[in-house]
Amino acid sequence: MQQSTWFTPEGLEDLLPEEAQKLEFYRRKLVDGFHLSGYSLVLPPIAEFTDSLLTGTARHMAVDTCRFTDQESGKMMGVRADMTPQVARIVSNRLKASDRISRLCYVGEVLKTRNNKAKGSRSPIQVGAEIFGHKGVQSDIEIVELMLDSMKNLNLDVKLSLGHVGIVDELMSKAGLTSQQSSLLIDILERKAIPEYEVFVSGLNLDSALQDVFTVLPHLCGDAKSVIEKAKTLISPLSETCSSDVNQLEDMIKNLSELYPVHIHLDLSDIRGYQYHTGLIFAVYSTCGYLLPIAKGGRYDNIGSDFGLAIPATGFSLDLRATLDLLPNVTNSNAQTVYAPAKTSKALQDKVEQLKSKRIQVIKVYSDQEIPAGSQRLIQDSGHWKLV
Repeated sequence: MQQSTWFTPEGLEDLLPEEAQKLEFYRRKLVDGFHLSGYSLVLPPIAEFTDSLLTGTARHMAVDTCRFTDQESGKMMGVRADMTPQVARIVSNRLKASDRISRLCYVGEVLKTRNNKAKGSRSPIQVGAEIFGHKGVQSDIEIVELMLDSMKNLNLDVKLSLGHVGIVDELMSKAGLTSQQSSLLIDILERKAIPEYEVFVSGLNLDSALQDVFTVLPHLCGDAKSVIEKAKTLISPLSETCSSDVNQLEDMIKNLSELYPVHIHLDLSDIRGYQYHTGLIFAVYSTCGYLLPIAKGGRYDNIGSDFGLAIPATGFSLDLRATLDLLPNVTNSNAQTVYAPAKTSKALQDKVEQLKSKRIQVIKVYSDQEIPAGSQRLIQDSGHWKLV
């Protein structure tokens, strides 16, 4: 059967007026919230040369990137599948912000080559915020606070998940794992394959302290405060790096617990985004049972090294299109609408502009149209236009 020419490709869809208005309403709330916290908006192009688009930590996005040949230069270009590397390029190459802290936010559509129905559209609306130029846990705390404030702006009740990829990285280093063993362990942990993990650990030659940690690592998850106490006993003594990583998590938990009434879940074997994250990682989940993270992020230091300026960074992003179904509908019950005749009249035009300046919607009505019953309209009376 021949497919209709007006069908969109699988995973790419239109947003009709009600949904589009809803998306724009919440997009504006998010961006305004970022602005009030000191984040400047940047808008990278939707396509770039793949030399820069898929550089450094963005190489893992190659399989998701739609590519084509630029007819102007003959070089290969790609449509962005993630905006974060673009923002890193802007900071490193355009702003050259090596000696100051930069707070940037962004919003735009991205495109992925593959359709994953479980993860939503192939063209997410990505909204995010990043802090560049600060390496301490204070900036991680700030970005998580901004993420939680953004959830509040979206009227969403959430729970927070925390992790630290540096802990697993340091444990692999202390155990002397080869690159092949490390890759296998990362794959096992990403899949949460506990039986495979137990077999893998049983084949390692570890001292007693490391053996104890590796044995319980997948089970060091749950309520943040109880898990952090176990980590301070088992993991912190292994090295200064382990102690520092655990302290960062403890600082984060203490600060957030004082400010936000949010349940915090800690998973020390979570290595989501291991390819590019270098420290604390975080995500928020809806309390209504939606399984995928609403927003997620983490630290990714040295992000701009391939652009000639290695700087520490932390940030988060969310797919606003995928979140729409979780968000309260936008109502226009308080909005005022006025109908005006479609006539060429300077006096009428002045009256319409006056109403619009007061945020009143004015809709033109043609001669063969009827105005909805009970609606306000502009009529001409003694040469003047008035509202009735």
